[in-house]
Amino acid sequence: MNQQENKESLLRQSARRLYAEVFSLKDTLYNDLLNRFKDDASILEKAEQWKLGIMTASIATALYSKVLAGSKEFPYIYSYLTVKLNAEHPEGEAAFEDCMGAISKLLNDAEYHAGAFSEGLALWLYFSIRGRETFVEEETLPYLLAGQYINQSFHNWFDKQ
Repeated sequence: MNQQENKESLLRQSARRLYAEVFSLKDTLYNDLLNRFKDDASILEKAEQWKLGIMTASIATALYSKVLAGSKEFPYIYSYLTVKLNAEHPEGEAAFEDCMGAISKLLNDAEYHAGAFSEGLALWLYFSIRGRETFVEEETLPYLLAGQYINQSFHNWFDKQ
C-alpha cells in the first residue's frame, strides 16, 4: 500500500472514530447542559433536537479540517457521515446540509476566529432547535456553551488524528 492509499484509509478510519465520538458526546454534552440549566425547560422539552444539533454541529465542524480540503476521500467521508446522521434521525441529512451551509457562510473568505466561529455555531443551534421566529438573547447561554465546546473539540479534528 502506498503512502497516499494509507492516508486515505486512515481518513476513512478517522471518519468512523469521529462518528463514534460524536454519538457518545451528544448524550454527555446534552446531560451537562440539562444539569447546568435546570430552570430552562426547553432543554428537556427539545431533547431530540438538542442531541441532533450537537451531533450535526460537531460533525460539520470536524469536516472543515485542512487535511480534508481537496482530499479524494472527502466525498466518501461526507456521504458516510450523512448516512449515519440520517439513520440516527430522519431530519439528520437536512440538518447536516443546513449546518454545513451556515459554517461555509461563517468561513466565507474570512480567517478563522474561535470566538466568532463558536458564536456562529451557537446561533445555528439556537435557530435549528428553537426555530427562527423569535430570538431572546438572554436565553442563549446554553447554546453558546455548546458552540464553544463543539468548536474546541472538533475544529480541525481530522488534522489532529
